[in-house]
Amino acid sequence: MNARARITRYAADSRLIFDLGMNNGDDSLYYLQRGFNVVAIEANPVLCERATERLRPALDDGRLTIVNAAIWQKTGEATFYVNLNNDHWSSLEVGWAGRDASRYRKITARSVTLSDLFEKFGVPHYLKIDVEGADHSVLAQLQGSELLPLYVSVEDCRFGLQYMEMLADCGYDGFKLVDQSTIGHMINPATSEPFAAGSSGPFGADLPGEWLTHDDMVKFYSATVRDPAGNRLAPRSHWWDIHCTRRQTSGKQ
Repeated sequence: MNARARITRYAADSRLIFDLGMNNGDDSLYYLQRGFNVVAIEANPVLCERATERLRPALDDGRLTIVNAAIWQKTGEATFYVNLNNDHWSSLEVGWAGRDASRYRKITARSVTLSDLFEKFGVPHYLKIDVEGADHSVLAQLQGSELLPLYVSVEDCRFGLQYMEMLADCGYDGFKLVDQSTIGHMINPATSEPFAAGSSGPFGADLPGEWLTHDDMVKFYSATVRDPAGNRLAPRSHWWDIHCTRRQTSGKQ
């Protein structure tokens, strides 16, 4: 029985956000500014050290937890490739980390599963997924959960249509597509200043536009980003995050 058939609950009342792929901490800072507690996951130890210094007050008051680990399909250790030209491209997959002939170095990282995080910290209100090559694994782990985040976002790639199908299978019935190349022109409602370019930008109720059904989202995506055969339609200067929610939350936590 899939998630559409069984009773699934959504963590509508949670005040927690998971930042999977923290990078420099821009997203975590925004979530903290919006009044949420944050668990930030980052495999690159150098970025964890920098974020620790940058976000020290939130760490000290217990609102932020930084976990130096890679999110993966099993608990233990994993080989992680740190991109030396663009730390946003670091990945568990060497092909992702070494794209465009960029340089990388190999490290051993602690690995954790989504279930590990849910068990230790609870199910978040919002789950941000931006983990270069491991996104599919995180979505697959979501499919087995009976309590899910109310909001989820995942970085689009050539598997975007498959990602949307997996999210719909979890019971999510509202979708938005956010052009990440425009984030630097969007305003952070907590500060009235523009979001940092390269950050993930707004989520949930802060997102512009109307929520689309899964079918309408597929039609829109297939006409603007990639066709059903996977051929890219949009300029490569644009990239997207797929956001989703459960609009009917009668089974909320």
